[in-house]
Amino acid sequence: MPQTLRATPAQFQPTPLGFYTYHTPEEDPLQYRLHLRVLPDETGVLIVNAMSVLRLNPTATYFAWLKMQGKTDDEILSYSLKRYKVEENALKADLERFEQEIRSIGSNPDQAPTLTNTGFDTVSTETPSDLPLRVNFCLTKRWQVQESFDDHELSKDQWKTLIKKTFDAGIPQVIFMGGEPTLRDDLVELLRYTEELGMVSGLLSASPRLYQDPAYLDSLLDSGLDHLIIEFDPQIEQDAKLLKPIFAEDLFTCVRFPVHRQSDLYSWALELMNSGANALSFYAAELDANDQAAYLSQQMTNQGIPIENDLPFPSLSSQKQIVKLFSPEVSEHIPIYYTVWPDGSVTRQDFPNNVSGSLINNDWQELIVKS
Repeated sequence: MPQTLRATPAQFQPTPLGFYTYHTPEEDPLQYRLHLRVLPDETGVLIVNAMSVLRLNPTATYFAWLKMQGKTDDEILSYSLKRYKVEENALKADLERFEQEIRSIGSNPDQAPTLTNTGFDTVSTETPSDLPLRVNFCLTKRWQVQESFDDHELSKDQWKTLIKKTFDAGIPQVIFMGGEPTLRDDLVELLRYTEELGMVSGLLSASPRLYQDPAYLDSLLDSGLDHLIIEFDPQIEQDAKLLKPIFAEDLFTCVRFPVHRQSDLYSWALELMNSGANALSFYAAELDANDQAAYLSQQMTNQGIPIENDLPFPSLSSQKQIVKLFSPEVSEHIPIYYTVWPDGSVTRQDFPNNVSGSLINNDWQELIVKS
């Protein structure tokens, strides 16, 4: 059960809004970098090593902001004691947990990209203009190399402009998807640009190139890719052992697969986890396979295996050989995410046919209000 920071605010100036960066001193044996976004309600979004996202309550946000100003732990404690009505030992324990959380992430790159239960309160507002923590960038609707380039696909420079818009809006995480995003020759450069900004980047792909071409996988890792969702289908005799080259890397990897009617994938899914997968995601491939998917979910949950239910699905408009996919039942509390399509249009992830506008012509605040 995660604990919460206990400090109660006294009279003080609000933590200054804005975006802040920090890098550990050269002499620190554990090197990491931080990006902090202080939000209007004094909560914060902290990104560690462009790898993991921490959603912070006002107290933890103040800790992080002081750290960005170069304050030592003793100075942070001193400033915080003046700001909050709380016993020193309690506040010191909160500060120690804050530092421990950051160092744990910095020393363990192979973990989930977004941490929502970090030990700090997640405080959000109810206004309709609230920004999401993640956006999906659909780079292309193509699935095969021989498919002609779509005139409506944005160029590399246009995608960089939209990535920067997303960063400037305070959205910390993006997932690159398609179609098949690895068909874009500029994927590595877009990933590198995202990492340079300090954003967390993910990739959703079904390409065998990821486990057949070590040089290409290395180029993705060197570009700063943080997490991978790889589509894999046991029904077409895809052996889980094929993914071991990916599992061997410091890359959080979620394997997603379809569940068909009368599928029995429990042993196969366990093999994936034993081989090194970090999480699983699966769905009923046909309407009458929902019972099988629900039963597999129960089996995996009983084993304590992480299941991701809020991931985007790639565009299937040109993938005629694949049946239409149906998302599994998910909690109504799943956050709202958005998708930017190859022409720059924006939809909610769960309503891909309802276009709310274009990110080329609008800012995120306008698009989210419209949606």
